[in-house]
Amino acid sequence: MHKVGEVRLRRPEPRDLDALLRQKNDPKIAGLLGGFRTGYARADLESWLEYHRTASDEVLWAIVDPQDACLGHVGLYEIDHRVRKAEFAIMLGERSAWGRGIGKSVSAWVLDHGFLQLNLNRIELDVLATNPRAKALYAGLGFELEGTRRAAQYKDGNFIDVHVMALLRGEWDAQR
Repeated sequence: MHKVGEVRLRRPEPRDLDALLRQKNDPKIAGLLGGFRTGYARADLESWLEYHRTASDEVLWAIVDPQDACLGHVGLYEIDHRVRKAEFAIMLGERSAWGRGIGKSVSAWVLDHGFLQLNLNRIELDVLATNPRAKALYAGLGFELEGTRRAAQYKDGNFIDVHVMALLRGEWDAQR
């Protein structure tokens, strides 16, 4: 368990399922994140949780408040130790947690973990072009825009561009 500002990061557990089910089925949350949709059943999330708890190429944490209520999750995925890179993703699914700096502090902690503990050289992410808050967060953490995958996601009847961003170890070192 890791304390990060006003929240803690811990391994996701079955007790988080109710909160994750509500968050992942929230149309506003799903609309902000690539690859997400609504309509998850509890069994879907049980499978999702077990898969991500045991995957050997990722680290995933539940973001929890002081009462241990799940606010979302954050992690590094598709970790490739040979080329020292991973993909970053965060879902802060409780709207009451938005605008309080939680996403920034948790993201910064995960970046530190990736570069210092996992010895990564590159952390990359995808962000929907229609999510300005996330793009600003990532730019503020030092991520650079590397390109755009045009019409790479489909949401609510529309194709949406996806921005590819990355942060390199040397860039992260320089801003510390």
